[in-house]
Amino acid sequence: MSTDLSPQMQAQLDQLRDIHLPQPIGWCPLAPGWWGLIGLGCAIVVAAFAWAWMRRRSARFIALRELEAINMEREDEFLTQLSSLLRRVARRRSAGADVLTGEAWSAFLMEGRHGMSRDSAMLFATGPYGPPANQNFKPEALRAETAAWIRRNG
Repeated sequence: MSTDLSPQMQAQLDQLRDIHLPQPIGWCPLAPGWWGLIGLGCAIVVAAFAWAWMRRRSARFIALRELEAINMEREDEFLTQLSSLLRRVARRRSAGADVLTGEAWSAFLMEGRHGMSRDSAMLFATGPYGPPANQNFKPEALRAETAAWIRRNG
C-alpha cells in the first residue's frame, strides 16, 4: 500500500479538525443524589441537637441535677430533701403516688424490677418523720440508689 496521497485526499485531510476534550466536570451544580445526602445529613444533625436539648430539659435530667445539688452534711435534712424529690418524681410517674405514706409508700418504691431495696424504701417511708438518731444509713449509697430509681422510673 502506498503512502502517497492524492491531492484530493490531502485536501480532505486538511479539512479535518483535531480532537478536543470536553471541559472538566465542575462540582456545581450537584446531582440530585448529593442534594438528598446533604439534606439527610442536615436532618440528622438537627435531630441530634433537638434530642440533646429535650434531654437536658426533661424532668428526669432536672431531678438528677437537683439530686446532685442536695447537701449531705446534715443527715436529717438530706433524707427529707431526698424524700421530697422522690415524691415529686413519683407524682410524674403515677397520679396520687406522692400522697402515699408508710407501707404503701415503701411498697410503691419497691414495686417492679426497677424498684428500690427494702431497707432504702423503708427508710424513705419512716426516716424523714422519725428522730435523726434512729437513722443508720450511708448517704452516698442512698444517693446512688435514689439516682438509679429516678433514671429507671422518672
